[in-house]
Amino acid sequence: MYTISRFSQLCKMSARMLRHYDKEDLLKPALVDTINGYRYYEHSQLETALRIKKLKEYRFSLPEIKVILKSTDITMFIGMINSKIDEISNEMNRNRQIIAEMQELIEKKVDILHGVRKSYDILLGIRNEISVISQRVYININDMDKYIDSLYDKAKENNIKLLSVPSAIFMGEEFTPEESDIEILIPITSGSEEKISSEWQIKKLPQNIVATTLHIGSYDYIGYAHVALEEWVESNGYNLVGPPYESYLKGSECDCPEKDYVTQISFPVIKKTMK
Repeated sequence: MYTISRFSQLCKMSARMLRHYDKEDLLKPALVDTINGYRYYEHSQLETALRIKKLKEYRFSLPEIKVILKSTDITMFIGMINSKIDEISNEMNRNRQIIAEMQELIEKKVDILHGVRKSYDILLGIRNEISVISQRVYININDMDKYIDSLYDKAKENNIKLLSVPSAIFMGEEFTPEESDIEILIPITSGSEEKISSEWQIKKLPQNIVATTLHIGSYDYIGYAHVALEEWVESNGYNLVGPPYESYLKGSECDCPEKDYVTQISFPVIKKTMK
Protein backbone atom coordinates (compact mmCIF):
# COMPACT_ATOMS: atom_id res chain seq x y z
CA MET A 1 0.00 0.00 0.00
CA TYR A 2 0.96 3.63 -0.47
CA THR A 3 0.93 6.31 2.20
CA ILE A 4 -1.06 9.41 1.26
CA SER A 5 2.22 11.25 0.78
CA ARG A 6 3.59 8.67 -1.69
CA PHE A 7 0.23 8.30 -3.43
CA SER A 8 -0.03 12.08 -3.90
CA GLN A 9 3.46 12.08 -5.48
CA LEU A 10 2.52 9.34 -7.93
CA CYS A 11 -0.77 10.84 -9.08
CA LYS A 12 0.43 14.45 -8.76
CA MET A 13 -2.44 15.44 -6.46
CA SER A 14 -1.99 17.23 -3.18
CA ALA A 15 -2.79 15.40 0.04
CA ARG A 16 -5.34 18.13 0.71
CA MET A 17 -7.08 17.32 -2.60
CA LEU A 18 -7.08 13.60 -1.78
CA ARG A 19 -8.71 14.33 1.56
CA HIS A 20 -11.34 16.39 -0.26
CA TYR A 21 -12.00 13.51 -2.66
CA ASP A 22 -12.41 11.23 0.34
CA LYS A 23 -14.94 13.65 1.86
CA GLU A 24 -16.83 13.80 -1.44
CA ASP A 25 -16.93 9.99 -1.60
CA LEU A 26 -15.03 10.11 -4.87
CA LEU A 27 -11.76 8.40 -3.97
CA LYS A 28 -11.65 6.96 -0.49
CA PRO A 29 -8.45 5.46 0.95
CA ALA A 30 -8.35 1.68 1.08
CA LEU A 31 -7.38 1.82 4.73
CA VAL A 32 -7.40 4.40 7.53
CA ASP A 33 -5.36 3.52 10.60
CA THR A 34 -7.76 3.75 13.55
CA ILE A 35 -4.96 4.67 15.91
CA ASN A 36 -3.08 7.45 14.11
CA GLY A 37 -5.54 8.30 11.30
CA TYR A 38 -2.97 7.67 8.54
CA ARG A 39 -4.49 7.00 5.15
CA TYR A 40 -3.29 4.29 2.79
CA TYR A 41 -4.09 3.65 -0.86
CA GLU A 42 -3.83 0.52 -2.99
CA HIS A 43 -1.94 0.25 -6.24
CA SER A 44 -5.21 -0.20 -8.20
CA GLN A 45 -6.50 3.18 -6.93
CA LEU A 46 -3.77 4.99 -8.83
CA GLU A 47 -5.65 4.33 -12.06
CA THR A 48 -8.82 5.81 -10.55
CA ALA A 49 -6.93 8.90 -9.40
CA LEU A 50 -5.45 9.44 -12.86
CA ARG A 51 -8.86 8.94 -14.45
CA ILE A 52 -10.28 11.63 -12.17
CA LYS A 53 -7.50 13.98 -13.30
CA LYS A 54 -8.29 13.35 -16.94
CA LEU A 55 -12.03 13.86 -16.44
CA LYS A 56 -11.30 17.15 -14.67
CA GLU A 57 -9.25 18.20 -17.71
CA TYR A 58 -12.37 17.46 -19.75
CA ARG A 59 -14.19 20.02 -17.54
CA PHE A 60 -16.40 17.53 -15.72
CA SER A 61 -17.54 18.59 -12.25
CA LEU A 62 -16.95 16.35 -9.24
CA PRO A 63 -20.64 15.24 -9.12
CA GLU A 64 -20.42 14.35 -12.82
CA ILE A 65 -17.16 12.45 -12.27
CA LYS A 66 -18.77 10.51 -9.42
CA VAL A 67 -21.58 9.43 -11.76
CA ILE A 68 -19.09 8.37 -14.43
CA LEU A 69 -16.93 6.37 -12.02
CA LYS A 70 -19.91 4.50 -10.60
CA SER A 71 -21.48 3.68 -13.98
CA THR A 72 -20.73 1.02 -16.57
CA ASP A 73 -23.14 2.52 -19.12
CA ILE A 74 -20.94 3.46 -22.09
CA THR A 75 -23.90 5.07 -23.90
CA MET A 76 -24.49 7.40 -20.98
CA PHE A 77 -20.79 8.29 -20.85
CA ILE A 78 -20.69 9.08 -24.58
CA GLY A 79 -23.76 11.28 -24.10
CA MET A 80 -22.02 13.15 -21.27
CA ILE A 81 -18.92 13.57 -23.43
CA ASN A 82 -20.99 15.02 -26.29
CA SER A 83 -22.74 17.43 -23.89
CA LYS A 84 -19.37 18.55 -22.54
CA ILE A 85 -18.04 19.06 -26.07
CA ASP A 86 -21.03 21.30 -26.82
CA GLU A 87 -20.50 23.22 -23.57
CA ILE A 88 -16.80 23.79 -24.26
CA SER A 89 -17.51 24.72 -27.89
CA ASN A 90 -20.05 27.35 -26.77
CA GLU A 91 -17.51 28.68 -24.29
CA MET A 92 -14.88 28.89 -27.03
CA ASN A 93 -17.28 30.77 -29.31
CA ARG A 94 -18.07 33.18 -26.49
CA ASN A 95 -14.36 33.70 -25.85
CA ARG A 96 -13.81 34.44 -29.56
CA GLN A 97 -16.55 37.08 -29.37
CA ILE A 98 -14.92 38.61 -26.30
CA ILE A 99 -11.50 38.69 -28.01
CA ALA A 100 -13.01 40.31 -31.12
CA GLU A 101 -14.71 42.94 -28.95
CA MET A 102 -11.49 43.67 -27.07
CA GLN A 103 -9.55 43.99 -30.31
CA GLU A 104 -12.19 46.38 -31.62
CA LEU A 105 -11.77 48.55 -28.52
CA ILE A 106 -8.05 48.77 -29.20
CA GLU A 107 -8.49 49.49 -32.92
CA LYS A 108 -11.05 52.23 -32.24
CA LYS A 109 -8.82 53.66 -29.47
CA VAL A 110 -11.67 53.65 -26.99
CA ASP A 111 -11.05 54.88 -23.45
CA ILE A 112 -10.95 51.33 -22.10
CA LEU A 113 -10.15 52.31 -18.50
CA HIS A 114 -13.46 54.16 -18.18
CA GLY A 115 -15.51 51.55 -20.00
CA VAL A 116 -17.80 51.76 -22.97
CA ARG A 117 -21.30 53.02 -22.35
CA LYS A 118 -23.92 52.51 -25.03
CA SER A 119 -26.14 55.34 -26.17
CA TYR A 120 -29.90 54.81 -26.11
CA ASP A 121 -32.73 56.54 -27.94
CA ILE A 122 -35.58 57.30 -25.54
CA LEU A 123 -39.17 57.51 -26.79
CA LEU A 124 -42.21 58.80 -24.92
CA GLY A 125 -45.61 57.27 -25.70
CA ILE A 126 -48.87 55.97 -24.28
CA ARG A 127 -49.56 52.39 -23.31
CA ASN A 128 -53.30 51.84 -23.58
CA GLU A 129 -55.20 49.84 -20.98
CA ILE A 130 -54.50 46.19 -21.64
CA SER A 131 -55.42 42.80 -20.22
CA VAL A 132 -52.61 40.42 -19.30
CA ILE A 133 -52.19 36.91 -18.01
CA SER A 134 -49.93 37.24 -14.98
CA GLN A 135 -47.92 35.03 -12.65
CA ARG A 136 -45.67 36.06 -9.79
CA VAL A 137 -42.82 33.66 -9.14
CA TYR A 138 -39.76 33.31 -6.92
CA ILE A 139 -37.19 31.63 -9.13
CA ASN A 140 -33.59 31.33 -10.22
CA ILE A 141 -33.24 33.93 -12.97
CA ASN A 142 -31.76 31.27 -15.26
CA ASP A 143 -35.08 29.39 -15.14
CA MET A 144 -37.24 32.29 -16.32
CA ASP A 145 -37.70 30.88 -19.85
CA LYS A 146 -39.15 27.73 -18.31
CA TYR A 147 -41.76 29.73 -16.37
CA ILE A 148 -42.63 31.86 -19.40
CA ASP A 149 -43.20 28.66 -21.38
CA SER A 150 -45.39 27.37 -18.55
CA LEU A 151 -47.52 30.53 -18.67
CA TYR A 152 -47.91 30.09 -22.43
CA ASP A 153 -49.13 26.55 -21.76
CA LYS A 154 -51.65 27.76 -19.16
CA ALA A 155 -53.04 30.29 -21.66
CA LYS A 156 -53.39 27.59 -24.31
CA GLU A 157 -55.10 25.17 -21.91
CA ASN A 158 -57.65 27.85 -21.02
CA ASN A 159 -58.24 29.07 -24.61
CA ILE A 160 -56.75 32.47 -23.86
CA LYS A 161 -55.56 34.24 -27.00
CA LEU A 162 -52.17 35.90 -26.57
CA LEU A 163 -51.54 39.29 -28.10
CA SER A 164 -47.85 40.03 -27.74
CA VAL A 165 -44.48 39.06 -26.29
CA PRO A 166 -43.85 38.35 -22.57
CA SER A 167 -42.70 40.99 -20.13
CA ALA A 168 -41.22 40.81 -16.65
CA ILE A 169 -41.33 43.11 -13.64
CA PHE A 170 -38.57 42.60 -11.08
CA MET A 171 -40.41 43.11 -7.80
CA GLY A 172 -37.82 42.67 -5.08
CA GLU A 173 -35.89 45.60 -3.65
CA GLU A 174 -32.70 43.54 -3.85
CA PHE A 175 -31.83 41.43 -6.90
CA THR A 176 -30.84 37.88 -5.98
CA PRO A 177 -30.21 35.75 -9.11
CA GLU A 178 -30.86 32.46 -7.31
CA GLU A 179 -34.17 33.64 -5.80
CA SER A 180 -35.63 36.45 -7.90
CA ASP A 181 -39.07 37.93 -7.20
CA ILE A 182 -40.55 38.37 -10.69
CA GLU A 183 -43.99 39.01 -12.14
CA ILE A 184 -44.32 37.55 -15.64
CA LEU A 185 -46.90 39.22 -17.89
CA ILE A 186 -48.21 38.33 -21.36
CA PRO A 187 -50.76 40.63 -23.08
CA ILE A 188 -54.00 38.93 -24.15
CA THR A 189 -56.81 40.01 -26.48
CA SER A 190 -59.36 40.56 -23.72
CA GLY A 191 -60.36 39.42 -20.28
CA SER A 192 -61.87 40.60 -17.03
CA GLU A 193 -59.82 40.73 -13.88
CA GLU A 194 -60.05 37.40 -12.11
CA LYS A 195 -57.97 35.06 -9.99
CA ILE A 196 -57.84 31.90 -12.08
CA SER A 197 -55.77 29.87 -9.63
CA SER A 198 -53.31 30.27 -6.81
CA GLU A 199 -50.57 30.40 -9.45
CA TRP A 200 -51.82 32.85 -12.08
CA GLN A 201 -54.46 35.42 -12.88
CA ILE A 202 -55.87 37.77 -15.50
CA LYS A 203 -55.72 41.48 -14.75
CA LYS A 204 -55.89 44.84 -16.48
CA LEU A 205 -52.98 47.26 -16.66
CA PRO A 206 -54.13 50.89 -16.67
CA GLN A 207 -53.32 53.37 -19.41
CA ASN A 208 -49.95 55.00 -18.77
CA ILE A 209 -47.46 57.34 -20.30
CA VAL A 210 -44.28 55.33 -20.76
CA ALA A 211 -40.69 56.21 -21.54
CA THR A 212 -39.11 53.35 -23.48
CA THR A 213 -35.86 52.31 -25.08
CA LEU A 214 -34.43 49.24 -26.78
CA HIS A 215 -31.48 47.24 -25.50
CA ILE A 216 -29.76 45.08 -28.09
CA GLY A 217 -27.47 42.38 -26.77
CA SER A 218 -26.90 40.29 -23.66
CA TYR A 219 -29.10 40.72 -20.61
CA ASP A 220 -25.91 41.07 -18.56
CA TYR A 221 -25.59 44.70 -19.66
CA ILE A 222 -29.25 45.70 -19.72
CA GLY A 223 -28.54 47.89 -16.69
CA TYR A 224 -27.12 50.52 -19.06
CA ALA A 225 -30.58 50.89 -20.63
CA HIS A 226 -32.24 51.29 -17.22
CA VAL A 227 -29.70 53.95 -16.24
CA ALA A 228 -30.29 55.82 -19.51
CA LEU A 229 -34.04 55.84 -18.86
CA GLU A 230 -33.59 56.95 -15.24
CA GLU A 231 -31.43 59.87 -16.36
CA TRP A 232 -33.90 60.83 -19.10
CA VAL A 233 -36.86 60.72 -16.70
CA GLU A 234 -35.05 62.93 -14.19
CA SER A 235 -33.71 65.45 -16.70
CA ASN A 236 -37.04 65.82 -18.53
CA GLY A 237 -39.18 66.50 -15.49
CA TYR A 238 -41.00 63.20 -15.00
CA ASN A 239 -41.66 60.92 -12.04
CA LEU A 240 -41.86 57.14 -12.10
CA VAL A 241 -45.43 56.00 -11.29
CA GLY A 242 -45.01 52.24 -11.51
CA PRO A 243 -42.35 49.56 -11.61
CA PRO A 244 -40.19 49.38 -14.77
CA TYR A 245 -40.73 46.33 -16.93
CA GLU A 246 -38.81 44.50 -19.63
CA SER A 247 -40.46 43.10 -22.79
CA TYR A 248 -38.55 40.35 -24.57
CA LEU A 249 -38.94 41.06 -28.28
CA LYS A 250 -36.20 38.66 -29.32
CA GLY A 251 -34.41 36.29 -26.99
CA SER A 252 -33.29 32.73 -26.40
CA GLU A 253 -36.32 31.33 -28.25
CA CYS A 254 -34.93 32.66 -31.56
CA ASP A 255 -31.87 30.37 -31.41
CA CYS A 256 -29.58 33.33 -32.10
CA PRO A 257 -26.45 34.67 -30.37
CA GLU A 258 -26.95 36.89 -27.32
CA LYS A 259 -25.64 39.91 -29.22
CA ASP A 260 -28.83 39.79 -31.32
CA TYR A 261 -31.28 39.75 -28.39
CA VAL A 262 -33.72 42.69 -28.38
CA THR A 263 -35.37 43.86 -25.16
CA GLN A 264 -37.68 46.84 -24.69
CA ILE A 265 -37.46 48.56 -21.31
CA SER A 266 -40.43 50.68 -20.25
CA PHE A 267 -40.83 53.17 -17.39
CA PRO A 268 -44.41 54.27 -16.53
CA VAL A 269 -44.10 58.01 -15.87
CA ILE A 270 -46.06 61.17 -15.14
CA LYS A 271 -45.03 64.77 -15.65
CA LYS A 272 -43.97 66.52 -12.46
CA THR A 273 -46.38 69.19 -11.29
CA MET A 274 -45.10 72.74 -11.08
CA LYS A 275 -44.97 74.18 -7.60
